Amino acid sequence: MQNNNYITVSELNRYLFYKFEEDFSLKRVFLQGEISNFKQSGPHYYFSIKDENSEISAMLFNFERANLKFIPKDGMSVQVIGKVQVYQKRGSYAIICSQMQEIGIGLLYQNYLELKDKLAKEGLFDEKYKKPIPEYPNVVGIITAENGEAINDIVSTFNNRLPLAKLVFYPAIVQGLEAPKDLIRALDLAYQNKEIDCLIIGRGGGSFEDLNCFNDENLARKLFLAPFPTISAVGHEGDYTICDFVCSFRAPTPTGAAMKLTKVKTEVIEILSNFSLRLKKGMTKVLTDKYNEWKSLSTKHVLENFIEIIDNKYNNVKSFDERLKLLTPEIIADRLDKEISDLKRLLLVNFDKKLNDSFLNLDNYQSRLRKELLLNRINQNYDYIINFDNKLDQNINLLIDSYADRTNHLIEKMTLLNPLNIIKKGYTVVYKENNIIYNVQELKENDQIKIKFSDGSAYANVLKIEKE
Repeated sequence: MQNNNYITVSELNRYLFYKFEEDFSLKRVFLQGEISNFKQSGPHYYFSIKDENSEISAMLFNFERANLKFIPKDGMSVQVIGKVQVYQKRGSYAIICSQMQEIGIGLLYQNYLELKDKLAKEGLFDEKYKKPIPEYPNVVGIITAENGEAINDIVSTFNNRLPLAKLVFYPAIVQGLEAPKDLIRALDLAYQNKEIDCLIIGRGGGSFEDLNCFNDENLARKLFLAPFPTISAVGHEGDYTICDFVCSFRAPTPTGAAMKLTKVKTEVIEILSNFSLRLKKGMTKVLTDKYNEWKSLSTKHVLENFIEIIDNKYNNVKSFDERLKLLTPEIIADRLDKEISDLKRLLLVNFDKKLNDSFLNLDNYQSRLRKELLLNRINQNYDYIINFDNKLDQNINLLIDSYADRTNHLIEKMTLLNPLNIIKKGYTVVYKENNIIYNVQELKENDQIKIKFSDGSAYANVLKIEKE
């Protein structure tokens, strides 16, 4: 007997599909559980979400994966938001996930935002506290895991580029509850090294929970006290931690941090080559300008015979000096001593002669000459000698003063004739195309001129010419 109440399997599954589609409660379900039987097929994730008593199939398609901050795996507790749908062909149903996060990440992220806001208000993120990153550091400290991709990436990047810096490694735990304390320990060790020019702190990529140790408040405050510039290199480019905001510079990856502190060899060689070329051109220009300036000055009448003039003046001064040496007090004193000695000797000779004559005529003179008169005559002659000696000293001193005044006068005239001293008094020399300008008739408006001062030169354009 035929019964029209029977339906096909496809019809039943289609009916259930429509029922699920019409049920508003199944269009946005908030579900919590543990991942099981996780697998990836092409760009899509397929897994189950279970609790102690039940489980449901789940799928996460490629276009929703971009929002994930972690890689799902079996045993991981998650929270998902999605739509429950029936798969008509197989008569099964599953939750199609649009969002998924690890359980606890929401609370961690909230704590992260609160700490970030707190430290920002205290000024720990202010640019004025960030130290400039050295372009060519001598010693670079590194804090990261001893066995990890981060340290390998940093070292290989330094070696592949221009390895000028010495690397000092401070290994530390970079994941888990003990990580913040161990990172602070490594920082304390690094701070004791006075040779460090810059410090890299970080690790490779991971989930938000894996990177959360870099959101520790004590670690952030310790980093803020760094005596040298610091670079945060935590996770990938899209990952942000509190350390990123406190450090002097945030690198997207550990490799990026190493690249910030190194240069490409060819670029450095090119920079040095450009500097060398610019230096050579600059020196050539300066030497050329100075040579032209010297050449121009050397042809002027004042300087053309400058050496000859100076030589003549020098010879005059030298002659005066030799003449003055002959009139030194020592030489004059010796000469006076000799003259006085000769005078005394002459006086004695005359005195002896007169004395002998006196003795021969003693009898004749005794009545005419008394002893007191003879002594007075001797004293008078002695006073004459003393007066003559004093006048001689005065004449010599006057002669010395006269020669000194004359020498000083000649020195002053030589100083006034020095063209460099004239410029120092405020005068200047004007050049046009390396030629000296003597009057305004040689200039016209918009001419480029050089003005020579005692301590340098200035360049100017002629705006206006007024003739007097």
